[in-house]
Formats: sequence, C-alpha cells, structure tokens
Amino acid sequence: MSSEAARRAKALGITNANFYTSDLESVTGNYHTVSCVDVAIHYPTEQMVGMISHLCSLADDRVIISFAPKTWYYVALKKIGELFPGPSKTTRAYLHEENVVRNALKDAGFQVTREDMTATNFYFSRLFEARRI
Repeated sequence: MSSEAARRAKALGITNANFYTSDLESVTGNYHTVSCVDVAIHYPTEQMVGMISHLCSLADDRVIISFAPKTWYYVALKKIGELFPGPSKTTRAYLHEENVVRNALKDAGFQVTREDMTATNFYFSRLFEARRI
C-alpha cells in the first residue's frame, strides 16, 4: 500500500510526502491526521483501547478509524463460521462495541464528528472521524 500511495502521489506531483510501512505500536511522530482503516479487527478490545490512545497521541487534529462493529448480526456470522473446521473457515476478526471505541476516543481528547458504515459484498465496518477537542 505504501508503494502504491507513493506512486500515486508522484503521479499527482506531490513531493513533500513520505510513505513507509510499520506496525502500529512502533509508529512515532506527530501528524495532522492519523488514519487506521480495517486494522482494528486484529486487536482484542482490551488492546484496541490502548491502540486508540496511541493513535490519538500521534494526531494533532483528526483521527479516522474503522472497526468491525459488535452487532447481533456479526456475532451470529462468527458463530456460524465456527461450525466449519479448520483455520481458513472461520474469521479471527475481533468485533468492537461502538461505545467502547467512542469512549476511548473521548478519553484521548477526541470527539466523533462524523460516522458512517462501509460495506462490500462480504464485509461491513463502522467508520469514525474524530477531532481533537
């Protein structure tokens, strides 16, 4: 993704942006906007709250984060997936309650200012944009 972003930036004439890969725990610095899309599914809730705090500490103004919402529908889909044997048959995605994510953002000094659902044929996620208050 970082290579593709760098290629597109170059094609647009953007010369003052750096693109690199890193695990979230190792990211440092300060950024106007921190975006974390479709990564939260890999973090259990107790780690997710800490990750939100870390991401917010990097953002000067805005955080954009998506997560798989813990709804009855998603919980049911995961249960159905567990009926099939083998690691490739069931999802390992962690679901997060919206209020937990919202409260973690608030505790870090951010307020959700925009929210939406994203969807493909097989995946739905909740998207929050939060601004520093």
